[in-house]
Amino acid sequence: MRIWRVAGVVLLAGMALFLLSLLIKLLLVAAAAFLVVRVVGGLLASQFTHSTERVGWHSPTIISIDNPAYRSPMSRVTYDRVIPIH
Repeated sequence: MRIWRVAGVVLLAGMALFLLSLLIKLLLVAAAAFLVVRVVGGLLASQFTHSTERVGWHSPTIISIDNPAYRSPMSRVTYDRVIPIH
């Protein structure tokens, strides 16, 4: 009966090593994906913002949305002729 105990311990050790190697592989793939997204994302962001220098996600120009000076005037629609519908 001693052989079954040894076989069980060996099987348990094999499964533990398999799960450990699987975890290490997943961590490596996640780290590589993070680095690719970080580098490629930065390059794509600089391409779309047409920035010559890599400044990250911040824009060099300040945009004020709530400042009334930057708001466009409201257009009033006027009609020269109104046709009634009966």
